[in-house]
Amino acid sequence: MDIFVEQIVKRRFGAKDYAIMVGISFLAAVVVFLSVMILSGYVGGIAFLVAIGALYGAFRLIMARNLEFEYSVTNGDLTVDKIINRQRRKRVVSFDVKNAEEMGKYNAAKLQHRNFDNRYFVGEYEDGRDCWYITCRSQKTGHILVVFNPEERVLEAIKPFLQRQARIDAFGRG
Repeated sequence: MDIFVEQIVKRRFGAKDYAIMVGISFLAAVVVFLSVMILSGYVGGIAFLVAIGALYGAFRLIMARNLEFEYSVTNGDLTVDKIINRQRRKRVVSFDVKNAEEMGKYNAAKLQHRNFDNRYFVGEYEDGRDCWYITCRSQKTGHILVVFNPEERVLEAIKPFLQRQARIDAFGRG
């Protein structure tokens, strides 16, 4: 029987996101001000285009902070996609759960000193609170850490494909 489960998680804004938005807005305001003050006397049309371009660019960059992550489990393959402002989709990582080395509740202190080729924080919060983690090693991706917020049905879809020891460590003997 084929197993297919997917879940979408919306990334919540944190202090870093708000700081980036304020910085982008400030830079756009500076560019608009300078273009109006410097270029309007010489070439008014170019000043207008620069101002509109700065505002449009700021809008696009701020909207790009609106992120969602989609977890898909298909017969043991875990795929994580990033959805940017509900318009663009980008593959973050994809691997076979059979290659997973460990899985469990995320504890930053436990994993911060370990070496990984890539770390993917694809959960509701950027700092990984209330998350699960899974580590995997493969030729294509190297040694990776994925920190994510799976629902119970996603965990149940992953569970049968985990190696025995990883399954016991994550879910107990039950």
